[in-house]
Amino acid sequence: MSEAVSYKTHILIGVRPNGVMTVIADWPLVPKQSEVEQEIDGARNGYTTFLLCTPTSIMPAGGRGSHSGGRRLGQSL
Repeated sequence: MSEAVSYKTHILIGVRPNGVMTVIADWPLVPKQSEVEQEIDGARNGYTTFLLCTPTSIMPAGGRGSHSGGRRLGQSL
């Protein structure tokens, strides 16, 4: 990520056929469609889907305590 993540951050994620997700680009505010398309065009082959997302939850990387279920951030879907 290029800057601090906030609720205004937009993240472009590429999804491979096996479900592995990779952050391809990020912007601090809403990007122009042409910027998103340029990043998609420049992405390595092999992605089946692209997601343009904003965070709904922001948690510090240090974490607190053990994981209580569900998926961890960064884990493949």
